[in-house]
Amino acid sequence: MCNGQTGLHTVEDMNAPTAELKERQGTTEEKHAKRKRKKAKVAHTNCDDMVEEQSAGTSEQGHVPCMDKETDLQEATDLMNPAIQIGTRKHKKKKKNEEPTKETDRNILEELKEFIPDIESKTQFELNKIILYDLPRYRVFKKEGIALRHGRFSSAENNRLRQNVQDFLALTGVQNASRLFHTKRFPEEKQAISTLKRNHRFFERIAEGIPRTCREVFIRGRKVFDEGNYMGRFTEEEVKALLKFHTIHGSNWQKISELTGRSPFAVEKRFSQTSSSHFVSSILSHTDEKTGPWSQKEVQRLLRAVRNYIVTKLKSEATDKRTPTRVSREMLYRKLPYFDIALKVKTRCWAKCRMKWLSIAAARMSSGAVFDRRKSMEGKIRLIKVLYEMQIEDVTDVNWDDLSALFGDVPPATVQLKWHQLKIGYVPNWQNKCFGDIVDYLYEKILPGLVKDCEDFEDELKVDQQESFLLSDIFQDIDEEYCDDSDEDSKQTQKES
Repeated sequence: MCNGQTGLHTVEDMNAPTAELKERQGTTEEKHAKRKRKKAKVAHTNCDDMVEEQSAGTSEQGHVPCMDKETDLQEATDLMNPAIQIGTRKHKKKKKNEEPTKETDRNILEELKEFIPDIESKTQFELNKIILYDLPRYRVFKKEGIALRHGRFSSAENNRLRQNVQDFLALTGVQNASRLFHTKRFPEEKQAISTLKRNHRFFERIAEGIPRTCREVFIRGRKVFDEGNYMGRFTEEEVKALLKFHTIHGSNWQKISELTGRSPFAVEKRFSQTSSSHFVSSILSHTDEKTGPWSQKEVQRLLRAVRNYIVTKLKSEATDKRTPTRVSREMLYRKLPYFDIALKVKTRCWAKCRMKWLSIAAARMSSGAVFDRRKSMEGKIRLIKVLYEMQIEDVTDVNWDDLSALFGDVPPATVQLKWHQLKIGYVPNWQNKCFGDIVDYLYEKILPGLVKDCEDFEDELKVDQQESFLLSDIFQDIDEEYCDDSDEDSKQTQKES
């Protein structure tokens, strides 16, 4: 039954679709189909664009070898395929602690393990960056037999970075390197510079020829090309201001950098040297630091501070409650808390405490042989010979731990000190010579005279390095008479009890 006035319909009328309803349904289906075709076309176009862009870039930069086989082309296509690596172009904001997902191809992960052993610990966002920017470069380095480097940048790497940046500046017309690495400091030019960096593949170009990740190279560039990073030592007023701003802003080094005019690297490093509350207090109260020879009381406080730290650490690592009697050679010079030690010495900064302790440790580990004139001369002769045979072009590639055996039982810092003495004592104008030239000069000009002066020189070192030492031998002459205030208070308390 239907009533025209009330707009009610019978069941038959309601089940029969009208022409208007059919038209609307057809239009909706067409829209869905059109969207699917458009998405597929965009994904295919984006993939083609990325492969074409990567091919063009590699022809200019030499990052990826020419793809003369269909398999190579397919491999590069898969590598750049957003569906495989980075999804669509619309990224969701990644969380820093996000675990890697299974979206990355296992074969790519296995390949990356050759270069980055802990690759599986990276987040998916980090993986995408490494695959996009670094994997093609890694493959080239592997074919050329070049291993990836870590740690400090060598002078050759720093020079290559500067040259790459100069080339990029010439290509884009950007005024200076600071605008490339610190774009946010130039808000009026930020958009234009960011566009140039994106269009000319900034990250890959500055890392060209440097066997490190693009991220490592970029971080190094931010430090090298920061005008606020090389302004000399902090004045006392600057240190006070730094401590004040840190109290207000915490570890927001970017904000403190803006307030002090120093780079974030510089303020963070300087604060780490004044992070102890007692040391900060001494700075604020104008406590003067002693200079010159160490007094017996200072040496005693230094020895006791180092011994207490080592004994405490040994006890914490021991499985039983026995009092430790031996200490490993590495524990005597690696990762000692020199800031805390300086607080107990009271009159010397952490750097001077470190230098003094290492000299004491070298003498006691070697039973004083390293300071014997003949032994010292023999060690220098061996050092020159070994460095020459190693054919190393940069001092950052020298493993001083391995070379410590040339002098017997000594910390690696002692070998570095001997090298410094050779350099400044025998090589004229050494500041303007590279490491390789200094070694060549010592080997060709100085070594024959040293060997001649050292009669009956024995080329082989007879002393084997010990793995551990008796604590009583290293800390043999600690005199409890030289106690600090806290020790005196504790002794008095013991007597009264």
